[in-house]
Amino acid sequence: MRGNVPAMDLEEKTLEKAGDRCEECGAKLTQRELEQVIESGGPALCAIHAAEVVSVGEDGELDEGA
Repeated sequence: MRGNVPAMDLEEKTLEKAGDRCEECGAKLTQRELEQVIESGGPALCAIHAAEVVSVGEDGELDEGA
């Protein structure tokens, strides 16, 4: 044993289980919404709140008005 720091697990981890409720409104997620959360690795959001999330690269609409 070397020091008081526990051994680190360096293996890459994936999200295998997500919360079953939306982090914004608390609504119970459908099976499809749960699958999308696991695929994206993102926050547990219902379809309504997931649609409100804007990717960082999607700012083309702002440039058109300038």
